[in-house]
Amino acid sequence: MLKLSNRGLYGIKALYELANNYGKEPLAIREISKRHGMPVPFLEQVLHLLKKKGLVKSRRGSNGGYTLSRSPDKITLGEAVIALEGPIALCDCILKRDPDNKLEKEMRCVASNIYRKLGEKVEQAFNSVTLLELAEENSDKTYIATCK
Repeated sequence: MLKLSNRGLYGIKALYELANNYGKEPLAIREISKRHGMPVPFLEQVLHLLKKKGLVKSRRGSNGGYTLSRSPDKITLGEAVIALEGPIALCDCILKRDPDNKLEKEMRCVASNIYRKLGEKVEQAFNSVTLLELAEENSDKTYIATCK
C-alpha cells in the first residue's frame, strides 16, 4: 500500500493551517498542534524540515510562529510531499541510478518502467493541487481527520 508517513500527514495538516492563516500574524506551533491533536515535539521537527526546504518561515518571540514562505497558490502538495517524504517512487529500483542518471542494470526489475510511469503520475497529481486549493476545499472544516 502506498501511503504517507506521519511526518507527511502532519506536514500537510500544518501547511493547511498556514494556508488558512496566510497574510495574518504567524501561527504558533501549539495552536496547530491543538487543532489537530499532534504532538508538539514532532510537529516542531516537521516545521523545521519545511523551513529548511524553504516552504515556511518562522518568527521568534511572544508573537512568533510560522508562516508560509510564499503565497498558498504558489506552493503545491507535490513540493510539500517531496520535502517531507523524499522522492516519489513506488519501488527502490527507481531510485538506484548510476553517475549518468541511468538505472543501474542490476537494480532494474521487470516492472521498473511501469513503476516509474506510475510514480510520475502520482507526482503530477500532487503537483496539480496548491495549498490554496487545499484550504478552500476544506474551509468548512475545523480540522483534517487523522489518516490511518
